[in-house]
Amino acid sequence: MRGVLLAAALCLSTLAAAPPRAAAQQGMADRLVNDPRVEALRPYGLPLPPAPRADKTVQFGKALRFKLAGHADFWRIGVVTPTLKPVRKGDRVVIAFWARATGTDAGAPGRIGRVQLEETPVVRALFEKSFEIGPEWKMYQLAGTVARDYAPGQLNAALHIDAAKQVLDVGPVLVLDYGQAAAE
Repeated sequence: MRGVLLAAALCLSTLAAAPPRAAAQQGMADRLVNDPRVEALRPYGLPLPPAPRADKTVQFGKALRFKLAGHADFWRIGVVTPTLKPVRKGDRVVIAFWARATGTDAGAPGRIGRVQLEETPVVRALFEKSFEIGPEWKMYQLAGTVARDYAPGQLNAALHIDAAKQVLDVGPVLVLDYGQAAAE
C-alpha cells in the first residue's frame, strides 16, 4: 500500500489547482482519504461487475472496462470509492481520476454523466461535474469544499458513467483532502 501511495503522490504532482500553503507541506499520502487502487473501486449497476484488468498504459497498471449503451439515466451504472479518513468542515476536497473512452459513435467524445462527492448512506451530492472523455488515458479532476464534518465512510466519490455508447476504461480514483484554506 505504501508503494501505491508514493506512486499516487508522483502522479498527482500534475494537479493544476495549487493547494493552500499549509496543505502543501503535507505529504501526498497524508492528503489521500480513500484507497485509489482499481481493485478497491466498487462498480454498481451491472449484473456482472467488470474485473480489474492489466493495462500498462495507465497509472498503477490496472483499469476497469465498461461496455456501455448510453442512457438518459446515466447514474444507473457507475463506480464509487468511499472515504477511509475523516473530512472536516471547510476542507477543500479534490477528486482525481484516470479515464479513457473508445468505441464511441462516429468519433464523438466519450462522456461521464457526473462525477460527484456525495454523502452516504442517503445519497446527496456535495459538488459535481460532467466530463467529456478522450480516447487516450488522461487524469481528470474536480474540487469543492465541504460544509460540515464527515466521519470515515460518510463520503463517496462517485462516477456515474452510462452517458454515451462507449467503451469506458476507468483507472485509479483518488480523493484528496487539502484541508482548510489558509487565513489571509
